[in-house]
Amino acid sequence: MTPLHSIPSGSRIWRLLIVTVLILGVAIAGRAERSRSADHGNELRLAGPVKGPGTLDPAQMRDLSTVTLLRQIYRGLIYYDDNLNPIPELAQSYDVSADGLTYSFVVREGATFQDGSPLTADDVAFSLSRAVNPATVQGNASLLAGPTFLSDIAGFADVMNGQSSTLSGIDVKSESELSISLTAPSATFLTRLAAVPAAIVSRAQVESDSTWWARPIGSGPYKVDRWDPGNEINLTSYDNFVLGQPKIKDINVRLGSRSIQSFNLYQADQIDVDSVSLYDVDRVADPNGDFTDQLVRTPQFAFGYIALRTDIAPLDDPKIREALQLAFPRVNMATITFNGQVDPAYGVIPDGMLGRDWKHILSDTDINAAKAAIQASTYGSADKVPPIRLYTSGALASEVLRDVAQNELGLKIEVLDLEWYDFLNRLDSKQVPAFELYWAADYPDPEAILRPLWETGWPGNYTEYSNPKVDELLTQAAGETDPDARATLYARAEQLILADNVVIPVYMDVQYTVIKPYVHNLTVTPIGILRLEVATIDQ
Repeated sequence: MTPLHSIPSGSRIWRLLIVTVLILGVAIAGRAERSRSADHGNELRLAGPVKGPGTLDPAQMRDLSTVTLLRQIYRGLIYYDDNLNPIPELAQSYDVSADGLTYSFVVREGATFQDGSPLTADDVAFSLSRAVNPATVQGNASLLAGPTFLSDIAGFADVMNGQSSTLSGIDVKSESELSISLTAPSATFLTRLAAVPAAIVSRAQVESDSTWWARPIGSGPYKVDRWDPGNEINLTSYDNFVLGQPKIKDINVRLGSRSIQSFNLYQADQIDVDSVSLYDVDRVADPNGDFTDQLVRTPQFAFGYIALRTDIAPLDDPKIREALQLAFPRVNMATITFNGQVDPAYGVIPDGMLGRDWKHILSDTDINAAKAAIQASTYGSADKVPPIRLYTSGALASEVLRDVAQNELGLKIEVLDLEWYDFLNRLDSKQVPAFELYWAADYPDPEAILRPLWETGWPGNYTEYSNPKVDELLTQAAGETDPDARATLYARAEQLILADNVVIPVYMDVQYTVIKPYVHNLTVTPIGILRLEVATIDQ
């Protein structure tokens, strides 16, 4: 199964959320307006994806560009505050058992769906079960996003293999009370429960209408007013949302060809928020330009990397992997290739996770040390090292590594640049010696990076890397509730992974967002824009 967060590193597609179109547009002259036209009233205008969404079902949230949209239509028991801490939302309260295995929830009093019907504990149980049930997607479990977030609920395996349609670990005790039992303690369960696939849908609507997903009765602050696929989607406020009436009345999201060249649309005052591509950042950040005070720079919980197998020659020689690590020009990649618009990566855990900066063991480029590593390898010299095949879809770091390896070390690297889906098929074969990829954390915790990419047996572990010490540390961290202790375990796991030189971190991603001066209280987080209902617009 291809993880949602895997993106071709070379294509430099960002995860955040309001706009994913990174097409270079032609600048439109004119100064950005400080106040908006009265014609648009209390409406926030956005540009969405060129392709999709294909569905508004949160259980099938396969298109990352629609995450912000679905977050407005649906909510779950838990949500994130602006600092990405899990907090109760449609849950009034929760309690955790002493052994960390059982979570008891009370549904918030007055919580309703957007047709006014009560939102109950039974709806919660139904929603979580269908989010991991292959029958939700006609048996094709690879189309489900839920297993990434909900697989530790007791009964998950039975639902996935078709032996049950409901998660046995969920016990509905009353109309407003339920408990969720896990197979093992998990420090990130509440964090994962805040993800879109854990959102609550109306059981009554889903079971009575096979096309409910086109006009859903949601559980969030905005309801779907009109959806014209490939053209636009309009949302309007659900004024009886249990946490309060949204401040902005309407949201208009352009889709398809109408969202192309989004920064042009922003300059022309046709949208109010834009996720700026690398091509446009220099213009936007120009201190003498019109948009400097509208630009928000947000480091993301995402990074580009090159992965190396340990069982295919010549990468099965640890000294060859070490030489590639030492030779990679990560500072030049960030400052020259990306023009200083991303941060150099000295590790794989982004700063800010668990509210701290991370100390990493990688250093800057050291060509002499790289040459020494080759001499200490079983090959003894670069001319005896067989060519290395490095697969990518949109070569960036791959070509840089190839050139450095050849010009500075005398190593041969063959870069195979494939179409995205061909590239994915190659990764799924688990036989690719080396590849370049982009990874965005599904939830704001180091676990969302370390476990999927390097714990033994995980689907995203395309190199089939296996280190029992790493596995042990990650298992310990999963059940450790003290943040400092967990951070120590994650740091030790990261150090082991980096010491094995199975990953060459390329860059830590940064998101650039422009927001019109008349839009207020719109917070951009390292996993995107979460809440639109608290934003306001000057009229």
